Amino acid sequence: MQKLKLLYRETNWWWPLLYGVGGAFLTALVLAIDLYAKELFPNDWKTTLGLAQTIHSAVFTGLLTMMTFTFSTILVVLTTYSSQFSPRTLPNFIENRQVQHIFGIFIGTVTYSITMLFFMRPSLKDSVVASAVAVIVVLIAIIAFVAFVHIVSQSIRVTTLLDRLHEEGCTLITEHIDAIKEGHYQLVSSQEESYPFHVTAAQTGYLQAIDYDAVMKSGQRVTIDVAIGSYVTQGQRIGSAAQQEVEQGIIIGPTRSAEQDFPFVIQKLTEVALRAISPGINDPNTARHAMRQIGDLLRRYTVLQDGDLLVTGEGAVTVNRLAFSDFLYLTFYQLRHYGEEDISVLATMLEALEIMKRDALPEHKASIDRFIPFVCSEVDWSALNEWDRRHLEQAQEKALL
Repeated sequence: MQKLKLLYRETNWWWPLLYGVGGAFLTALVLAIDLYAKELFPNDWKTTLGLAQTIHSAVFTGLLTMMTFTFSTILVVLTTYSSQFSPRTLPNFIENRQVQHIFGIFIGTVTYSITMLFFMRPSLKDSVVASAVAVIVVLIAIIAFVAFVHIVSQSIRVTTLLDRLHEEGCTLITEHIDAIKEGHYQLVSSQEESYPFHVTAAQTGYLQAIDYDAVMKSGQRVTIDVAIGSYVTQGQRIGSAAQQEVEQGIIIGPTRSAEQDFPFVIQKLTEVALRAISPGINDPNTARHAMRQIGDLLRRYTVLQDGDLLVTGEGAVTVNRLAFSDFLYLTFYQLRHYGEEDISVLATMLEALEIMKRDALPEHKASIDRFIPFVCSEVDWSALNEWDRRHLEQAQEKALL
């Protein structure tokens, strides 16, 4: 089930294909009405075959031009996402269902127009429904095009991307916490529990997700020693099981997926911030906004204690989790390195650390307090002017409170 859910999420051609098939079925329905039920309609509704062909030819040409423009715009947006934000953020636009529905409408309407042109033969002396449907199809396509322009104008804004990434992370954390409250998940202390049969990676790639229901069938008990999102190689031992043949429930792919991988969402936010403070873009305010979003997501995460994830059901699956102190370092170490010369970036990094301390467990607060001096460890305090030094010292003191 988890594999199908992941496939549905990452499959981008499903809705356009469905709309294309719908356009072909619409052609069949319109032809059936024009051939066998046109006497049910008033004679004033009828159009000649030549006029119907002219209408559909104009509709097809206009829709094809509109679809070409839409496709070109999508490529521009994808280029912008890849070059200015992060290559890992491309799925956040490609997997947008609104974009897929709009592109599907264009494909469906073009399919209808071209197939209707093909079937308009001299045997079809006049038409009742075909021309009217063509006009309706054009109106729907125009509405979809206006909606597409609005979606693109919103999606191209970096704040929209950051908000979507923040929402994606909040959804993952909320589902995780709810599952713990309902008793489906438990956080247990890390232990070296081993079963007689080795679990190996079926292919090289990233551990994208685990289908717990498939793994736990027949009372299976499994321990996964690597965290979700880890890079594994074919044949690598990644855990152990009480019985054989559990690999089919372990989903490995060429890229990481945010389906169960919360650190991947944080990584995408971090990459947007890194790209923003790069010399080629030089947009520190975007980086600061991204770090505040990171701080809020980790604030929600710090209510969870360290330990492995235990999923129980028909059987039991124990999955390794990244310790919070390691997670914290991997989130900020690149930002600290590349942003060490920008006081505003360092101050916002300290602000993010202060944000995540607000709801943190005591052990996580201690980790954050130990990490705060590391943020400014490469700062040459003697070279700072009075205003910069005071601003940074105040941010550090506030974070340590």
